[in-house]
Amino acid sequence: MRGHLRKIRKSKITKGELVGDAIFLLVSLVVSFLLVLLFDVHHSFYEYPPKLVFIFKSLGPYILYVPLGAIFIFFIIKLILFGFREEEK
Repeated sequence: MRGHLRKIRKSKITKGELVGDAIFLLVSLVVSFLLVLLFDVHHSFYEYPPKLVFIFKSLGPYILYVPLGAIFIFFIIKLILFGFREEEK
């Protein structure tokens, strides 16, 4: 199994890569939270003057969808960066 992993990743993971991944994960968490929040209050924008109306009556959707969205957005960011890296080669 270790030999197969060496074929995929030939160099060690650097501290810069770990810091970059932490920053990307933080950005994806913020974006995911904002998307869920905007979906939650989007009915507020239908009337003028707007009053704050929430769709979700509990924190359950936030607890479920923010981490799932963050993982999905993080994967998309890493996929885009991988594409840029392969384009340079």
